Amino acid sequence: MTEALKILIADDSTSALYALGKNLAPTGAILTTAMDGLEAWEIIKEHSFDLVITDVDMPRLDGLEFCKKIKNDPKTTATPVIILSSRESDQDIDNGFRVGADGYVPKSSASQDLIPRIEQVLDRSAMKRDRILLVVDDSEAIRTFLHNGLTLAGFKVLLARDGNEAMTLLDETSPDLILSDLMMPNMDGRQLCQQVKDREDLKGIPMVIMSSMQDKVTMHRMIHDGAASYITKPFGMHNLIQIIEKILSEQFRIMLVERDRLQAERRLTLGSIASLVKALEARDHYTSGHSESVTHIAMQMAKRLDFTDDQMTRLHIAGNLHDLGKIGVRDNVLLKPDKLSSEEFEHIKSHTTVVADILDPLPGMEDVLIAASSHHERWDGTGYPRGLKEKDIPLLGRILAVADVFDAMTSDRVYRRGLPKEKVRGIILDERGKQFCPKCVDAFMDWYEQSDGIVSPPEDWGG
Repeated sequence: MTEALKILIADDSTSALYALGKNLAPTGAILTTAMDGLEAWEIIKEHSFDLVITDVDMPRLDGLEFCKKIKNDPKTTATPVIILSSRESDQDIDNGFRVGADGYVPKSSASQDLIPRIEQVLDRSAMKRDRILLVVDDSEAIRTFLHNGLTLAGFKVLLARDGNEAMTLLDETSPDLILSDLMMPNMDGRQLCQQVKDREDLKGIPMVIMSSMQDKVTMHRMIHDGAASYITKPFGMHNLIQIIEKILSEQFRIMLVERDRLQAERRLTLGSIASLVKALEARDHYTSGHSESVTHIAMQMAKRLDFTDDQMTRLHIAGNLHDLGKIGVRDNVLLKPDKLSSEEFEHIKSHTTVVADILDPLPGMEDVLIAASSHHERWDGTGYPRGLKEKDIPLLGRILAVADVFDAMTSDRVYRRGLPKEKVRGIILDERGKQFCPKCVDAFMDWYEQSDGIVSPPEDWGG
């Protein structure tokens, strides 16, 4: 259940406080009131709030000074402030934004406009809260100005003195937006923009170019080269923040649309592949349900390894697809009731590379591909297809290796009867640190002891 908003209201009018309380009642917000800015300031120093609503004309400390104190204090600077005032001229509204207000609502329209403006301000505040901006400028004064202003606006700010320093930072972190000067030594803004747009892992980061040059040709050239916007120095912090918020809002919207598109596309593709897996297992009734069982065991192990939801989703996919490559194995080998010849064994080993060929065209599936193709690697380096050793084997592959062996050895096959679970448990324990990753074996043993090795159908884990 969503927690109720905590709102601090500062207004010296009792009737105005009553009207506000009535207006905000449908939101279910918890309201705290103060009769002037000084009283409100003492309250906010001791308690945190999701939002502050303040009048302008109040005794002792007016709303503009109160807002300025909030935005200048590191403890409260991220708290959004809406000014609600009977002062409604353009100059009054500009004065409100100049001291850092996040919104301005005239009292004459509060009954209609206040709640929508609160929603807008809180959405913008949430968007900024975890956003990282990289500021690149060779002027220390400008870096300081931008750092202070953008930090007060609620952003996290990283600083670089030129393009080279920026690229070093970009190797370590991925900001949400880059704000770069155009003319800099070593690597200027145009060169930085080109390098960012040339790198697959960085090209989606929007760039805003700053320059004292007002040449329209230069502006158009930078936009053509991939900059999201161009702002001419000197500029006001308020105008810059508006540009950044607009870009990030649009970027966020595009990301949501693209994410939904990719998820729908991936669900369709994976659904088709899952049908292939079922068709594959139908070739041999002895292996029917093997992928589901392996996935269940792997997911239970991953829970004990503190996987995140996203990691669980990736493992869920990899588990279901880990044997997909067997679709390329000949029936006379896959279904052979006798011992395989060396040539036949080499052929069946190829299923680990065939699965890579099938999954390779899918975007964003690299880790799943590697996991699905590495479940026959061994901790001691004697596995296949690449002979990886210890932590060079992806963790998802190490987990699947244990789960795959347990289900395969305890299940009936055309060439043998399944072994008792306790016997297989002992084999896995004996191979800890040899065939299998020690911490994966420990996670398996924890699951086995709690479940008695009973395998149930895996839960749906998003994806």
